[in-house]
Amino acid sequence: MTAPVTKIDELDSAWLTSALQETGRLAASQKVEVVEATELTAGVAFSTRMYRLHLQGPADLPATAIVKLPVEGPVRDLLNAIGAYRKECTFYRDFAHESPVRVPAPLVVVFDEDTSDFVLVIEDLVEHTPMDQLTGMTLAEAETAARELARFHAQWWRHDRLDVYAGSFPALDSATGRGLLGQYGQVFGAVWPAACAATGVDGAVREFGESLPGLLEQLAAALGEPRTLVHGELRAENLFLGAGGELVFVDFQTLQQAAGPVDLAYLISQSLPTEVRRGHDERLVRIYHDELVRSGVADYPWVEAWTAYRLAVAYNLVLPGMAFMTYEHVGERQQALLVAMIQRAAHCIADNDSLSLIQTQVGN
Repeated sequence: MTAPVTKIDELDSAWLTSALQETGRLAASQKVEVVEATELTAGVAFSTRMYRLHLQGPADLPATAIVKLPVEGPVRDLLNAIGAYRKECTFYRDFAHESPVRVPAPLVVVFDEDTSDFVLVIEDLVEHTPMDQLTGMTLAEAETAARELARFHAQWWRHDRLDVYAGSFPALDSATGRGLLGQYGQVFGAVWPAACAATGVDGAVREFGESLPGLLEQLAAALGEPRTLVHGELRAENLFLGAGGELVFVDFQTLQQAAGPVDLAYLISQSLPTEVRRGHDERLVRIYHDELVRSGVADYPWVEAWTAYRLAVAYNLVLPGMAFMTYEHVGERQQALLVAMIQRAAHCIADNDSLSLIQTQVGN
């Protein structure tokens, strides 16, 4: 089996030819030439290093492809701790071909269990447009995303494979999941005061944020069932838009097992401008629930989906809160996005009266 390389200059024509021959994308007599590799993440902090490969080979091989390689430094330790690279490689190797929604087609997936070194070569979405989360999604785009997300969740709803892959995709309320939540709570608690000062969040939501680290396990228990495979960070900038309005899901480093509305609440609460979302939460959740039912999920009453959504809106405050730790180290656009995500989340929590629900269902 071809061993992973860790530097782009090691990913030469011979390595890629061998890897593609192993996957069956090339016959033993065929070869591919790597003409050029263009870096896509230069000067930007990402969890992977990404490049566009320009290729020459057989007619059925694409002219370009995207390659993802691991980063180094302190962030690598965090990524290894949450199994980020293992999750994404496992998804592309074992699940992508079953996805009912569009995801980039994998060409090469190589992962070393001992070192977590990996090489992921996937389809280049050159004809699609990445969404802009700062601008925010339109209501029509959110409706499409809700339907697509329901189809994704329905595919693995209470599936037997969830137990088989629990090591790669741990459940939100598992021992592994609870351990991660403890780390999340520590980071969130440390940065929440600064986040409130920068965003103007005050009152009940600010008080809730102060108590959130102590509530994470209880919220996770409430949102742990019914289990399906959830993306974990489905936001606008992890979606690509096609010319016909179709969506492509990308970035699968945060996959876990949880109730589907955990994904939906994160997307709606933080990827739609408040003025676009406000007044439409219930309708968007109904679109999601209706599509679940159409896709064969028969054991999830509407009231459970709506309750989980309202709880998950509050739970998901932890994600932009933790991300705020990078505020002083990123550019103006990213700072504006961090502020917008927290402000949107705070408005969504208030609009859906999530805190009253937490008091009755989770405790405070």
